[in-house]
Amino acid sequence: MVLDNAPWHKKAIRLIWTEECAEYQDIRDAMTYITLAPYSPDLNPIEQVWRITRKEMAHNRYFSVWKVLESTLDAYYSNFRQPNQKLKSMRF
Repeated sequence: MVLDNAPWHKKAIRLIWTEECAEYQDIRDAMTYITLAPYSPDLNPIEQVWRITRKEMAHNRYFSVWKVLESTLDAYYSNFRQPNQKLKSMRF
């Protein structure tokens, strides 16, 4: 599992690997983890998708109802189901 430096990832690392809590032994046995550099959005491809999504779909827009935001993003992400020029042009 690749983890960035989000606070909840740091907590997961602490609970699962650093403190070696017994209840997480199955996770330790099944996977290893890799942490990214402290700030490395270019190494995490999904960060590029979030950046473009915010710019094209959510920047300076108010969604008064959660369902409207959800349907807007669902429609936008449906364009990514197949390889396309937008995905190819992202800096990964």
